[in-house]
Amino acid sequence: MIEKLFATIQERYAFSEEERDLLRDKMQETADFVPGDIIAPEGEEIHYSSLLVAGISCRSKCTADGMRQIMQFNIPGDFVDLHSYPLEILDHSITALTKCRIVKLPHRDITAIIESNPRLARILWFATMVDASIHREWLVCLGSRAGTKRVAHLFCEMFYRFRVVGLTEDTTYNFPVSQAELGQALGFTSIHINRMLRDLRDQGLVTFRNKLVEIHDLDALEQLAEFDPGYLYLGRRSS
Repeated sequence: MIEKLFATIQERYAFSEEERDLLRDKMQETADFVPGDIIAPEGEEIHYSSLLVAGISCRSKCTADGMRQIMQFNIPGDFVDLHSYPLEILDHSITALTKCRIVKLPHRDITAIIESNPRLARILWFATMVDASIHREWLVCLGSRAGTKRVAHLFCEMFYRFRVVGLTEDTTYNFPVSQAELGQALGFTSIHINRMLRDLRDQGLVTFRNKLVEIHDLDALEQLAEFDPGYLYLGRRSS
């Protein structure tokens, strides 16, 4: 069930069978969630990190009046809260947007990995650094990109992330989130999201229908979005 994690690692690092076996041995316990369930709660001590192996979840915070800001979408192969190992308590929640399944990596086993295999510990640390890079890019989007550029940028990002774990077909991928959830991620109302999706479709760039994203012209979509995938760090590392 953790092969998509291996795909994300393999994209960036040489990865031995011994290292794969070590992670397989440490990651056995699973948990299932339905839409709306909290996978990792804000403000509570956590003793394991969760690898998403099925479904879509999000990283989010809510205001006192119940408004939710989504700060990242999680896809299969993502450690949704690996940083809970040093932090122990998260300042945000991880919520299931669809039916989800996780595999647990106990924090005591992360300690053992750090002590016995520093290179694998570096690989896991790298995953948290990519999360931080994604957060910075989202901040740029929310603060500096307007309208359809913001929507286009998200569709480009998700295409590259889904492609790494083998969940695209040409330039099409399943993205089972609602327009309301897109709005909570991008800072728009559902009405504005609907209007911008129609604009992107009318330009012949992308269609989002029945939870399916069909990118008709990836180069043009990237140009509109001012998208550079460098912040996803998809190239192979040197060591």
